[in-house]
Amino acid sequence: MSGRKKFEYDVVLSFAGEDRKVAKKLYEILKKEGITVFYDLAEKERLWGKDLYQHLQQIYRDKAKFCVVFVSKSYVKKRWTRHELKQAQSRAFQENNEYILPIILDDAEIPGMNRTTGYIDLRRGKIVDIAAMLLAKLGKGKIEDEEIDRLGWDGRYVTYKGFRMASYWPKQIRNAQKQKTISVIQKYDRVRYGNEKEDWGASRQPCHDCGVLTGQLHVVGCDVERCPICDGQAITCDCNYDQDKEIVVD
Repeated sequence: MSGRKKFEYDVVLSFAGEDRKVAKKLYEILKKEGITVFYDLAEKERLWGKDLYQHLQQIYRDKAKFCVVFVSKSYVKKRWTRHELKQAQSRAFQENNEYILPIILDDAEIPGMNRTTGYIDLRRGKIVDIAAMLLAKLGKGKIEDEEIDRLGWDGRYVTYKGFRMASYWPKQIRNAQKQKTISVIQKYDRVRYGNEKEDWGASRQPCHDCGVLTGQLHVVGCDVERCPICDGQAITCDCNYDQDKEIVVD
């Protein structure tokens, strides 16, 4: 399969009924973020009347970018989950790349799935953290810490200092008050020889210190080069920048 193939789903979820609560939570977070997810109860109308054996074979083998498997003792016992896993393993074998993303719920071991396969143990983390990693894997960018609370929001509202707001905001507001300063990084164009406010004779001769010609950039460390911020001598001014002129303004 081509890596550019358009899939019907970004993610398919494979889980036992006993583990539905945690699978549903992941589904709800991903759906809220605009991810297309195969979750059985969300597709009851489409599944009605279909040959489920063949239909699920296609879903778990061909229709998604990733298959998230909730590994548990209940998962191992069920015929339908074994069928789903078999199709997912067939896809992974054909493509020889990561497709199955295991989430460990207990000490169960699944035949055919090596423990060397990278997995996430939910007993040592939260489903919202897994959702954040999955979003990053889908190319949605790294989810910063302050966004994790938003991802896991359960829809509750609270009153904070007399105002109604989402339940995760008071915590973030309190944390924001601890951040007293901010650093802004901005890039400035270096001053080329001849563009200085002073006349260094660029129209008549090369730079007397580093030899560059009119319109060229000075050799780093040249006495003549001007600072693009303060217009002082670049090598002696107090502006904070490196040799690539990446300026840090405090």
